[in-house]
Amino acid sequence: MLKFKLYYDKDAEEVWLREMSLKGWAFKKFFLGFYTFESCEPGEYNYQIDLLDNWSGNKSDYVSFMEDLGVEVIEQWWRWVYLRKKAIDGPFEMYTDAESKIDLYSKIINFFKIVLVIEAICFFMELTATILTGNFMYGIFTVLVGAISLAILNVVWKCKWKIEQLKNEEIRMY
Repeated sequence: MLKFKLYYDKDAEEVWLREMSLKGWAFKKFFLGFYTFESCEPGEYNYQIDLLDNWSGNKSDYVSFMEDLGVEVIEQWWRWVYLRKKAIDGPFEMYTDAESKIDLYSKIINFFKIVLVIEAICFFMELTATILTGNFMYGIFTVLVGAISLAILNVVWKCKWKIEQLKNEEIRMY
């Protein structure tokens, strides 16, 4: 089965992949918003998504480490890595303590900040072209790039909010 979805929120994407598994569809492949699924036992897999520190170099150590933990690396899309583990093997959570979750969300924020700056530059270039030429097509692209920029900004805000929640939980624990 092939499904198209655009996710900017890794947590929501993990929930959706888990729901698909509960319906008997195992995630197999990803490319530009297209998810490929294959039939499986309902609820057979749990999924996690990780963000690598960088996308260059040898990733075989990462894959070997995951395999030693009983985790299968399904797909890598740029720095994003899709992982799954058999549900029968127990819960699957890559980041279990507040500090490691804060580190992950900080990496995601830094990644998306770079993308946001690029999108903002593109937005202002498109806006300038629209104003100078009055071309309708430039206006459409301006709106599209603006919407993408807002979606990315939303990811940054959500991650900042999650970091604040985790920090507050840490403070309450002490």
